[in-house]
Amino acid sequence: MNKAMLVGAGLLFAVLAAHGEQVKRFGDWRVHYIAFNASVLSAEVAERYDIVRGSHKALVNITAVGPSGRGEKVTVRGKFKNLLDQSKTLDFREIDDKGTVYYLAAFDFEHAENLRFEVTVDLPKHGTETFRFQQPLYRDGETR
Repeated sequence: MNKAMLVGAGLLFAVLAAHGEQVKRFGDWRVHYIAFNASVLSAEVAERYDIVRGSHKALVNITAVGPSGRGEKVTVRGKFKNLLDQSKTLDFREIDDKGTVYYLAAFDFEHAENLRFEVTVDLPKHGTETFRFQQPLYRDGETR
């Protein structure tokens, strides 16, 4: 594993630890999810994955861990709504890091928003599952 991958994996684990484990179980599948402010990414990780950092930029990360115990290829669709019920579609892109697959969607958000996400995953040999979660996001320097 090269240095950038170690930094990226370390960052993901740090973000997950800060927010607690966020996982939905569907049979033999575990779908891990998180939404976070992109400003926490190092410049190296952001450049490697072509992510724009900024205080109003955020990411959703979805990993579908199948019976193999690794992140596997699935189809991911999603959207989120703000408190005014305005909806935006998430455009997920697949990241394959040496056989472990995860999905990232970048988006902009306004000031201190509690966003409601809806994600649909098509899991091989299982079917389609939809789940929802809420995540407050803050711009750098905003009080919580």
